[in-house]
Amino acid sequence: MSKERIDYTEFILRRLHSLTGLAPLTFFLGFHLFANSFATKGEEAFNQTVATLRGLPYLHLIEWGLLFTPFLFHMFYGLWIIFSGKPNPLRQNYPRNWAYVLQRVTALVVFVFLLFHVIGLRFMDWRAIDETGRLNFYQFLHREFQKPYIYWGYVIGLACATFHLANGFCTFCMTWGITVGRTSQRYVAYAMAVVGVSLFLMGVNAVHGFLHPPVPNADAVVHVVSK
Repeated sequence: MSKERIDYTEFILRRLHSLTGLAPLTFFLGFHLFANSFATKGEEAFNQTVATLRGLPYLHLIEWGLLFTPFLFHMFYGLWIIFSGKPNPLRQNYPRNWAYVLQRVTALVVFVFLLFHVIGLRFMDWRAIDETGRLNFYQFLHREFQKPYIYWGYVIGLACATFHLANGFCTFCMTWGITVGRTSQRYVAYAMAVVGVSLFLMGVNAVHGFLHPPVPNADAVVHVVSK
């Protein structure tokens, strides 16, 4: 294979890698964190949300066509990029060079985190069966997040995932020629910093929703007691 052919193939693969990182994975992360936020509404609301999502028609087609396949490509080709790249933040101490390194470090952390998360909750969901014999993900995660290593593992995983998303969007805009000048790149970086922090806080808030079940409305309790 000629060098030109190899270069063109690598160009296409890197563009596909960039696209699969932007969509649908970016949309999925935002939606996933939003759905998990139903934990702040309590056990019934969260379990109903999970049941609704699991009851979607064509669920397997959606999972494999729009999520798992793009994710697996993005993940494994991303690993090839990581181990074939040559970052030098110490010799060229620029913010984007450090962002380059952090993008790859967070990719490795997210790789491990997502495997643990997806396998543990999607393919080993029998662990969430409660004493009545039904799936109760709220109770299961309530117990899990009380373990310090699980709690902090999720916090670190969320931090790495949201940074990887935000910085990846900035890189996408530069790679595709959307932000050419330094000013536009800086504004996009500021905007994505806000998005990244917001998603991180949403995720942590969802985790705390499992740790601290909502207290019933005081007025409702008084009303019931008065009866």
